Amino acid sequence: MNTTAMGFPSMRLLGKLLAFGLALTAMSMASAASSKREFFEFDANDLDRLELEISVGEIEIEVYDGEIIELDLSLEADRNWFSLRRPSVDDIELEQRLMGSKLYLGIERDNLEQTWRLRVPRRLALEIEVGIGDLEIDGLVNDLELELGVGAARINVASENYAEITAKAGVGDALVRGFERGADNERRALIGADAYYVGEGEYEIRAEVGVGDVQIRRR
Repeated sequence: MNTTAMGFPSMRLLGKLLAFGLALTAMSMASAASSKREFFEFDANDLDRLELEISVGEIEIEVYDGEIIELDLSLEADRNWFSLRRPSVDDIELEQRLMGSKLYLGIERDNLEQTWRLRVPRRLALEIEVGIGDLEIDGLVNDLELELGVGAARINVASENYAEITAKAGVGDALVRGFERGADNERRALIGADAYYVGEGEYEIRAEVGVGDVQIRRR
């Protein structure tokens, strides 16, 4: 061991120890990832309903002809006010519950940005609850129940097979457009709005936003 005449470690040795400590710190930071991306597939043959619950994030849903629910999930931790680096997301897992013919998927975590990209079989009804974020659904042809606290929802419907469609915004705007049979009706209050459509079809859409906008369009 290199020491000085008085028995203390030499500056060269101290430099090596410092470098070794920094390397261990870097390895620890690298092993605790602040973001991750995962892919999931779920067989929907025995399902008729999908429930999603997200605290904060963005959701894109494509409805297609198939029997597999495909999920591309990205997670990124928000920066900690008391630290220069983001917390780890290694221990955060997608919650999955099968309840009869309904599949529940959700992540309820604060200080976490979530991005969900899904392909969902067209025969599945949807239940979606989002705290803060944006939602887009393309090609919907089934039932939908949506609750969004703060954000924007854009729902493109590919069928007129609906008995009733209701869109409400506590603070913001609500639109239902593009349906040929029956009139699109909109009512606006001082800070909020609601819109609805009544038809002769089979399904229902109920979409409610606390603060933000909701648009439902027949494409």
